[in-house]
Amino acid sequence: MSEDPTPYIIRKLHKVSDQETEKIKAIAGKAKRLRESMNIGYETFAQMADINRNTYYRLEQSAQTGNNYTLAILLKVIKAHNITLAEFFKDIE
Repeated sequence: MSEDPTPYIIRKLHKVSDQETEKIKAIAGKAKRLRESMNIGYETFAQMADINRNTYYRLEQSAQTGNNYTLAILLKVIKAHNITLAEFFKDIE
């Protein structure tokens, strides 16, 4: 079985830096830890949050791989504005 080429494609097309990869891992890891603190499985959480379970699973997997197209694009936007994640989200409720 061959390895999924998607992570390579994302890194190549969007030139995701090591720093951005670490941020993706941190964001996904936090989502996973928050869900685990509720003592529920990812499928139950995905259903509660009205998210496709496979989509949510891939988000949590990003904690190990650092591969997440949507988060990579968001980090690129934030970087282009020369602001931090905290600054980007500070006035969003």
